[in-house]
This record gives sequence, C-alpha cells and structure tokens, in this order.
Amino acid sequence: MKISPNPTREKSTVQTNMVTLAIVTSLIIITVNIVLFFFISRAMDVVNRVYSTNVTIGELSDSLGQVRSSMTEYLNTKSTDSMEQYFDACQQYRDSLEELATGGHGRDNTAILNDIEGLSETYLSVTDDTIQAKRGRVVERYNALYERSEKIYGYINAYIYILNNEQFRRNSEKYATLRVSLRYLSAIIVSVISIVSVINILLTIVMTKNIMDPVRQREIIMETHLKDAELKYLQAQINPHFLFNTLNAGAQLAMLEDADKTSDYLQNVAAFFRYRIKDENKDTTLEQEIALVDNYIHILNVRFSGEIHFEKELDEKCLSVSVPGMILQPVVENAVNYGIRDIDREKRIILKVERLPELIRIRIEDNGVGMTEERIKEVMDGRAGENPVMKDSNGVGLANVTSRLRLFYGREEVMHIFSEGMDKGTIVDILIPAPVPEE
Repeated sequence: MKISPNPTREKSTVQTNMVTLAIVTSLIIITVNIVLFFFISRAMDVVNRVYSTNVTIGELSDSLGQVRSSMTEYLNTKSTDSMEQYFDACQQYRDSLEELATGGHGRDNTAILNDIEGLSETYLSVTDDTIQAKRGRVVERYNALYERSEKIYGYINAYIYILNNEQFRRNSEKYATLRVSLRYLSAIIVSVISIVSVINILLTIVMTKNIMDPVRQREIIMETHLKDAELKYLQAQINPHFLFNTLNAGAQLAMLEDADKTSDYLQNVAAFFRYRIKDENKDTTLEQEIALVDNYIHILNVRFSGEIHFEKELDEKCLSVSVPGMILQPVVENAVNYGIRDIDREKRIILKVERLPELIRIRIEDNGVGMTEERIKEVMDGRAGENPVMKDSNGVGLANVTSRLRLFYGREEVMHIFSEGMDKGTIVDILIPAPVPEE
C-alpha cells in the first residue's frame, strides 16, 4: 500500500524551516549591526578625547590671563567690581588647574604640570599680596610685588606653552594610530558583510534543499528570496570610506572649532549612522528621508566650509507618505559629487516636494555641470557605473535607487532626469504614487 504525502505536514515542515532561516539570518544581521555600531561609537569617543587635552590647556591659559587682567584693572581703578572679577578669575584658574591635574590629561607630562602647579600657587600668592599692598598704599612694596608677579606670569605661560606643544605632539601620534585603526575597520566592515552574505546564501541552500516541489515550489521560493536578497544587497552598499572621511572631518573640527559646533556636527553624524543601521526591511516616511538629507548636507558643509546652499520647498501634506529607505540622500550625494563639487560659482541644491493629481513628485535640482542626453540615457539604463575617484561616496547610485523604487511600488516610471546641457544644472524627479484620500 502506497502512502500519500501529508500536505499539512509538508506545509508545516516548510514553514518551520523558513521561520528558522529567517530567525538565524536576522540574528546574524543584528549581531553584525551591533558590533559595527560598537566600533563606530568607540571611534567617535576617541575622536572626542584626542584633542580635549589641548582644549583644557587652552582654558587654563585663558584663566591665567583673566587673573592678570583683573588684577591689573584693580590696580588701575581700585573698584569693587574689579576686585570681585579678580577673585572669580582666581577661582576659575584653580578649577582649570585642578581639572588638568586630576582628569588624567597631564599624566604624560607630570614634571611640567608640577612646575605649573608650584608656580601657580606662588603667582596667586604674589598677586594677592600685590593687591593688599595697593589697598594699603605701600607704593614701594606694591611696585616690587607687581614686577615679581609679571615675571612669574611669564614663566607659567612658557610652561603652559611647552605643555600644550608636547600634548599636541602626543595627540597627533594617537590620531595617526586612530587613522590606521579606521582603515582596518573599513576592511573589517567589507569582510563582515561578505561573510554574512555567504553565510546567508549557504543557510538558504541548506535549509531549502529538497523541502519543496522540484519545479513549481522551488521557483516560487527562489523568486521570493531573489527579491528579498536584491533589496538587502542594494540597501547594504555602504562605502566604508565615507565613514572614515566623516570621522576624519569630526576630528579636524574637534581640534579647530569650539565644543558647541563639534557637538552639533557629531550629533548629525550619529543621526546619519543611526538611520543607516536600523532595520532596512521596514519602510520609512518621506519626512524621515528629508531629515537624513539635512544631516548629510550638514556633514558636507562642515567638511567644505559651508559651500553648499541647500533650499527646501515642501508640501507638508505629502511628508507622511511611506517610501523605501535611502532614496533621497544618494540622489543628493550624486548631485554633489557629479554636479556642483568642482564648479567655481555658488553651489546650490533645491529639494522640492509637491502633490500632482495622482503622484507625488520629489525634485532634486542643482546648478552644477549638467548632463548630456547620452549620459542621461546611460544613467537611466544602469550603464553609467560608479566613479572610483569618489571615495567618500556611500556607494548607492541612481540605478540602485531606481531599482528599489520599482521593486517597492511595482511600477516602471519612478524617475526622470532632465538637463538643458553642460554647465546648466541637472534635475532629478522621483515620482511615487500618491495615497488615495479617505472619503
């Protein structure tokens, strides 16, 4: 007697294997993202700490100068306000000196720091005596104490200068080491992504082998996995050089700018990468995509001294529409790298969102070098290729965006490119279905 296969049991086995595959793959991807996020956070922390010592030393020098100027002002005016400023300046200088001594900043230069501390105590004692002599009108003592305070002030300044230079040299060595580490991190990122892709493929082959009908069922599952793998692959093309160059710019800014600007910059970098490591199987909103573009433009303007003028004209009613992730930033990046990057005039990008009768049109317009009709056709046909010179690109081109939009919406007409010719700018229109209003 021939026993017929049990369809219910076969369906249950297939479902169990597919669920197991999804869980294993998700765990691998989550683990990789957590590890990458950890390394990125560590690198950003190091960037913050590398030049914080020089900032602290600079604050110490400023506090010392404030002590001297407030003392001089009192000696000239003998006003109550100048006396209060002097005591405040002395306290601030002591606080800065204590922070430098106890915060671990000067542990590599203990001898110099000890000299500064000793001279500082003597200096503050002499300035106090100078002020007391002035108040008591003991002119001869006041003049002698003032001259002595000036000599000690010069000695302290010289030691602070030596300490700052020595610390800057050490920080430069640490920064060079960090750059090498980031290069290795870039290589690790590429390797990990490749390994995960291989493991995912192997797991798919092992767990789907011989569990479906040799013809029809295998075609169905292959079609499903092909679309899923294509979406993941297209969305995962991040060039590690972009991470390196961004953190490099952050280190430069930490050295050259004040803390507020650095904080604002790093917050935009963090927001950018937080967006990139989230679950990319989920769609997002047009508003969130525009926020990502804002982060990206902010990062570029820090690196390129605010050369990019970015304008937005948005229909607020369209911003809540669902879209696939990473469809606007790559287009804006393309406009920067291939449109306005090397022009001598004002660099301008305009982002417009407007409602058409049945569509929402997202327009990215630049005033850059423009495109020929032949080049536009190559881009739209996916034959343009990526420029290897653009090392700070995130690696996601217009063909990538077009492919994901077509997969997401199931329609071919999702992007148009216009240009009146060379040096006349370029317009990229993204066309997505508008949601049907509720009655």
